[in-house]
Amino acid sequence: MDILSLGEKIKKLRKEKNMTLKELAGDRITAAQISHIERDKSHTSHELLEYLADKLGVSVDYLLETKEMQSKKITDNLILKSEIYVKCNELEKAEKQIKETIDICETYKLTENYGKCNNVLANICCKRGDYSSAVYYYEKALYHFIKDEDKEDIYTCYVNIGDIYALDKFYKGALTHFMFAKEVLEESNIEDVDIYKELYSKISECFMKLNQPQQALEFMEKIDKMENKDCIKEEVSILVMKAKGLLSVGKYAESKECFNKALEIIEKEENKNRLAKVYLTISNIYSEVGDIDKHLEYSQRVYDITKRDESKYTMESLFNIIESYVKKDDYDIAKKYCKLALASSIKNKDKYYEYKSLKFYSDMYRDKDEVEVAIDYLNKCIDIVSKLDNDKLLASLYIELGRLYSNISKEKELECYQQGVLMYKNLNII
Repeated sequence: MDILSLGEKIKKLRKEKNMTLKELAGDRITAAQISHIERDKSHTSHELLEYLADKLGVSVDYLLETKEMQSKKITDNLILKSEIYVKCNELEKAEKQIKETIDICETYKLTENYGKCNNVLANICCKRGDYSSAVYYYEKALYHFIKDEDKEDIYTCYVNIGDIYALDKFYKGALTHFMFAKEVLEESNIEDVDIYKELYSKISECFMKLNQPQQALEFMEKIDKMENKDCIKEEVSILVMKAKGLLSVGKYAESKECFNKALEIIEKEENKNRLAKVYLTISNIYSEVGDIDKHLEYSQRVYDITKRDESKYTMESLFNIIESYVKKDDYDIAKKYCKLALASSIKNKDKYYEYKSLKFYSDMYRDKDEVEVAIDYLNKCIDIVSKLDNDKLLASLYIELGRLYSNISKEKELECYQQGVLMYKNLNII
């Protein structure tokens, strides 16, 4: 992917076609004149450019592209290539590619793409778990995005830095960056409701971690008020009809645009996991402030939109629903959802989720003073967890089993306590 001058392009194309200077010149000009043009020693008229383009099988626009224009197009493609490498976890290839792209950007002063290169480097660092370097590169990218007034990328950088700070439990810093992102979002007049919901849920979570529940609830209420009043199917139908009409009268570009818009709407609707993640965050925040009804409501929403996929969001929502009904002392409904969770975990051969489902059964029977049944379920939990290589969890289960045996068998109680304490000692916990 060489970046060539006009003369260099003509020479390269001529050689690729095995043409001599005389053959390219034809009856139009002399071979010597072609040689001067190829060495960028002579200017050409537009008519001559049309002649050369025709002989070489390219467009005039291609020949007229400056090095800056070529470098922009080349780096656009190299950045996309690097992003694909990142998505595929081929991080060394991505890093090598993006560093080559940065060299081109620096040579031709492509500030916009230089910002995008730093953004890719930040994403590479995130994949590697090197979050301090990731923040450094996101901030470098931000400098260029702000300079170019690239609102979308500015927003994304602020959110990414906020996510890293939240991961490091630096919630004050995370909240600051999420608030910056909120300002950018509002200035951009973006109407994508899901983007607002996702950001507001992050802000709410930070307020909760900073022990400011009132502010957290304010953003929860904002999410509650956001209802997508547009009928998705109707909007897609209108766009498709419009696209068909444009296609029938030969307006291909306009037709393609309408089809693309319809496709974007459908794909957005299909992105359930993103929305499920937002609703789970909201559900957990309501749980922390003690609003069981809201905790249940949002968990149910997650389950409703993911139950066909049986994803991790489906399971987490099921456990939230079970927890809510247990707190409401509605054990019959809790058991109904417990049965669903257990069936799904067994079907998907997920032992950890199987354990969690059985543990809920044990807890419910314990609460109802059906201790022997609770012990049976807890023993099943111990059997599963003993194969999961999680000694800390296993130790806690033995201690809990000891408590259940306290009024049944002192011998069993002591045996379980000893087992749990021994495991804690081996883990240097006590």
